[in-house]
Amino acid sequence: MADSNASSSAAATSLAQAPANGRLIARPAGAPVVVADVGGTQCRLALARGVADDVSLEQVRVMPTPGGDFTDALRAYLDDVGCPRPAAVAVAAAGRVRRLPGRSWVALTNTQLVIERESMATLTDGGVWLANDLAAVAAALPLLGPDQLVAFGPERSVRHDLRLVVGVGTGFGAAALTVDNSVIETEGGHADLAAVSTQERQWLDHMAPLGRLTVEQVLSGPGLLRLYEAVSGTPCPDSQDWLRRLGADDPAVTRTLEVFSSWLGRVAGNLVLTFGAWGGVFLTGGVIGGVSGMLDVQVFRRSFEDKAPFSADLRAVPVNRILHPQPALLGMARMALVR
Repeated sequence: MADSNASSSAAATSLAQAPANGRLIARPAGAPVVVADVGGTQCRLALARGVADDVSLEQVRVMPTPGGDFTDALRAYLDDVGCPRPAAVAVAAAGRVRRLPGRSWVALTNTQLVIERESMATLTDGGVWLANDLAAVAAALPLLGPDQLVAFGPERSVRHDLRLVVGVGTGFGAAALTVDNSVIETEGGHADLAAVSTQERQWLDHMAPLGRLTVEQVLSGPGLLRLYEAVSGTPCPDSQDWLRRLGADDPAVTRTLEVFSSWLGRVAGNLVLTFGAWGGVFLTGGVIGGVSGMLDVQVFRRSFEDKAPFSADLRAVPVNRILHPQPALLGMARMALVR
């Protein structure tokens, strides 16, 4: 959910509602908005120009997620690109946006960083937007053309209905875009992961003996390594070791990716049912980009559609992978540039 007013507390907000201090901002033509996408490991920054449905990104920078005061990192970027006073600030972050009267902030889930809306307001005379990173991607969906999407499995027509974004990277996230252009934030990655077979229950017991296991603890970059150990019985300590095993044609890697595909399909299908996201599912995130060609699409679709009595409905739901390199930046720009 975009937050341009610290008193906002609704579960969803229209992109057409972009007030700062209760009024629409009249911006000079061509004045840039600074946008950011702050993840658990990487931070992306850019200047955005245009209008809500025609956005261009300039001066895109990718760097490790900073520690300390994020406003200082933003200020350093603005000084570096020669834009000391942007028209507005719009930041997406990988965590829940918490809102109280006079204060809005995000404590990132997978790193020690807190982003404060009121601190960033010192950088601009315009509005300040703060949103969950997957909500930002959802906001970008109307801007993505056919060349920025690729079918994940059989092609289906995208319908005019609620659409769902699923992100798999350092963590797992989900958000939705309604037919009236409201974005809905969730913390779906911290829901329980369910098993539907004896083998899956054994893997869950291995990964979390006598405890709960969340979706994010399996369907994420670190989760992929955790799942490999459960499936193979062999520890996989880091991503470099994973890449080595991947290059060595390790059969346990193939099996791990098959199981990962199945669980991803099942969770995505559950989210479609939960939100009524009949308009389509859109996959994004570093893990999706890195292993999408190795995931088992047939296994994914089988689990995705195994939802009696709604299996036929799920079969009609398209699933696409987002190819745009910076969809969260695009979505934050769209939020901030709504007139």
